[in-house]
Amino acid sequence: MTRRVVVIGAGLASAAHLTALRAVGADVVGVVTRDEKRAAAARRLAPEARILPSLDAAEALDADTAVVVTPPSSHLAVASALAECGLDLVIDKPLAASLPDAQAIVDVAERTGVRAAVTLQHRYKEAAGRARQLLADGVIGTLRSATVTVPLWRPDSYYAAAGRGTWDRDGGGVLITQAIHTLDLYLSLTGPARSVVAATATSRGRLEAEDTIHLLIDQGTHAASVTASTASWPGGAETIHLFGDAGQLRLVGDSLVLIGDGARTLVDGSVDASGPDPLSMTAWFRSLYEDVLTSWAAGAAPLADARSGLRVQSVIDAAYRSAAAGTTPAVVSEETHDIVSEERESACQS
Repeated sequence: MTRRVVVIGAGLASAAHLTALRAVGADVVGVVTRDEKRAAAARRLAPEARILPSLDAAEALDADTAVVVTPPSSHLAVASALAECGLDLVIDKPLAASLPDAQAIVDVAERTGVRAAVTLQHRYKEAAGRARQLLADGVIGTLRSATVTVPLWRPDSYYAAAGRGTWDRDGGGVLITQAIHTLDLYLSLTGPARSVVAATATSRGRLEAEDTIHLLIDQGTHAASVTASTASWPGGAETIHLFGDAGQLRLVGDSLVLIGDGARTLVDGSVDASGPDPLSMTAWFRSLYEDVLTSWAAGAAPLADARSGLRVQSVIDAAYRSAAAGTTPAVVSEETHDIVSEERESACQS
């Protein structure tokens, strides 16, 4: 069955969503935006879609799926309204600007019986899939430690956009906006965290939230150090380096290297996702949408089920609490983060 999709918002990330939706054969019937330039860009990518001025107009369409690409602070209100009308949801990362709002989105989706996913598309890298299998097979032995680095560059002009890098709109800075992808991929490979120690800083006087953060994550049997920054000119590929007691795995961008007696490249990727344009990750978006729509059709939960997005959101919440308390360790929330696989029926609550 072809999905009839309405996209709420037409900002920076929307082009990647629209391109991927078209690639998987979804029917984009509407795009909500009041901005003329953004509307024109959306028309080029989805010429059959109606440009709509409001969420109310979107709810009136004969759509079954909504993609939420509005600022994180608006996600709870937007997702709740759409879920009450029975639309399945794909929510651009993060689920929300705060952990309580993220949990509330998952709760309202489950209460109303709609399916919900979150666009944490780095999980769909070929290198990530291979690493997941190698870890399950015990190829590097028992995981002992890890390092995660996200060295990005965003010029001051990037932060000139209204609300970008603020607590109210985005929920924080580099950690929740950019590094969330790499941190989420790391956690999806290695399991939940117990506690986090964090320190933040900014090199830009006018920036409200952090542009550099350092984390130490305790995961019980192993620990990870994480460094992320948008002040690392000229920017580079994110790296996840896993150290086991019988080998190592190093993910650099979308490449994967297995290290034992020597080093062997298992996946030789070439995608540069260090810049601000999500179109560089179109292939991963496409894989995400293929999984989401196929899983929903089969009554199963996709890899990017919304509930699974609570794990990284909980770690981010703990990191910001730790940094605010002066690098005091913060316990990670013990909310249930397991993917729910039951098929859920949707019914319009209009």
